This record gives sequence, C-alpha cells and structure tokens, in this order.
Amino acid sequence: MLLVLVVFLAALAGTQLAPPDLGSVDWKEIGAPAGVTPEEVASLREELLGLREAIPANTPQALASLEPPARVDLCGQPLPLDRPEVRERLAYELLLTVGKPLMPMLWTRRAPAVLPEIEARLREAGLPDDLKYVAVAESDLRITVRSPAGAVGPWQLMKATARRYGLRVDRYVDERMDIERATDAAAAYFADLYEEFGDWFLALAAYNAGENAVRSAIEEQGRRDYFELYLPEETRRYVHRVVAAKLVFEQPERYGLARMTPLHVPRYRIVEVQVRPARADLRKLAAEHGLEYGALRRANPKLLGPWLPRGTHRLRVPVG
Repeated sequence: MLLVLVVFLAALAGTQLAPPDLGSVDWKEIGAPAGVTPEEVASLREELLGLREAIPANTPQALASLEPPARVDLCGQPLPLDRPEVRERLAYELLLTVGKPLMPMLWTRRAPAVLPEIEARLREAGLPDDLKYVAVAESDLRITVRSPAGAVGPWQLMKATARRYGLRVDRYVDERMDIERATDAAAAYFADLYEEFGDWFLALAAYNAGENAVRSAIEEQGRRDYFELYLPEETRRYVHRVVAAKLVFEQPERYGLARMTPLHVPRYRIVEVQVRPARADLRKLAAEHGLEYGALRRANPKLLGPWLPRGTHRLRVPVG
C-alpha cells in the first residue's frame, strides 16, 4: 500500500531576521510538518529485501501474453477499446512500460513525496485526479528533470507556457521545479485546454503537441475524435502512454511488478521570506537560522543559485 503523507499543515507564526548585507529579509514560519508514525515504516526493509523475489523469472513469457483490461477510463472518459487499433496501441504502451520494470517501481517509491501535493492541488482546482498520471508519464515524478527540448520539472513545462501561467523562470528561480507552483500552473493549463476542446483526450493531446497543433488538425480534418485524428506520432501515442502509466501504477502486481515504499520521506515546514530591496545570500540566511545550506538547496530545487532575489519566496525547510 502506498504511503500517503501530508507534507505540511497550514499554521502561522513569525520571527524577524536581522538584515543581511545586501538587503532586508523577513522570515516567517507559515507551515508545520505532518508526523510519520513508526508503524508506517516498520516493514519497509523487508519489502525491499523481497523485491527481487517479487519479479517473475519468466518475464519474457509474461510480457508476450500481456493484455489490456476490458475497460479503462481516464479522467472519467472510457477508452474505445472495442476498436482494435486503440486496444493494440494500449497493449504496445503497456509492453513498453512493464518492459522497463525498475522505472514503474520507482514511481511507487517516489509517489509518497510527490503525489499528495499534486492530488491536493488538482482536487482544489476541481480537476480529475487522473491528471496526476500525466506527471508520472512526463517526468517519472522527478522534480528536476530536464528534456532536450527545454521542458523542465514534474509537468515538463516549456518556459513560455510556464510564464504564461504565472511561473517565475529567470536566472535566480525556476518555479517549474516547485511542485506547488508548477502543479497550479499545469492545472490552469489543463482547465483552459478542456474548456476549449471539451474532451480530456483532446486536451491531453494539446498538452503534448500544443493547442495550435490540435486546433489545426481538427479544422483541417473535420474530426473531433482524438482516436480518429491524424496527429504527430508522439501525440497519437500520448493518451495511451498516460493510461498505461495509470494501469501499472495502480496495479503493479497485476503486471508482475513489485510496489516499493521509501525508507524515508522528507518532511518540511514552510517559511515565507521577503527580500528587499536587493538580493539576499541564502548561505548567510541558512547559517543565521541554524540550517544546513545544502539541505535547504535540496529542499528547494527551484533555486538556481545561492541568491534569493528581491520579492516574496515560499521555501521548504527540512525537518528532522
């Protein structure tokens, strides 16, 4: 069973930081971590030791007989698996996913540190929970991953899209690697795409290829069915790939894989830091608050260097 953690609870408290050399900084505690019970981690080592035994020895034979389920929904919409080509494409994506068994098992291991925040923000935005599988398919739930094309973060947002939806991307900060801010931006983008296309399959195609590409395909071909449109090959595969991620993530055992649970899930408290009028040195800030600079940087991958620019920043501070 996946370990689901609430990373922090809202609370208010405050302390004032003495001004650093280059500007004035306000440091305000605004969140507290949730606890982790000993019972939740007691059996983890046994699970990991049994991982090798959980992988079937006859993996090639199992893959050869892999079949999609009779019915699959994504975002509340059923895939038309009665169409042979749709069923074949899903079987193909399942084969590719299960054929790299370590990655889907790593999804389950990374999930407790990432998915609770994604699920909460999708729920707050009134969007389908299944959209979290876009992040699984796009980034393998890695916060700092970068694509050769320039997409960054768990949602693999391009710079222009990120800025369009209010994210800060500059030489100091890249909020595409802030799980809260990036998920809010992705959620707003999904909402806009669904409002335009009225169909989650088309909305996901537009997320992958861009809304202009899908809009043009619909206009030129006179079709609004994702499974009938001629689209770039990557986009034609995209919905099936997300569905395959959902199937394997939800039931790894069905596909001969083992569910992994992390030995440790980081906990954080949240602070609000106001920097004015100039930038602040994060190294000095950490020292003045008894924090390890390296741990603070690792907890906030959106920070691209040791400087906090002018403005207000929400930072995660490791606990424990």
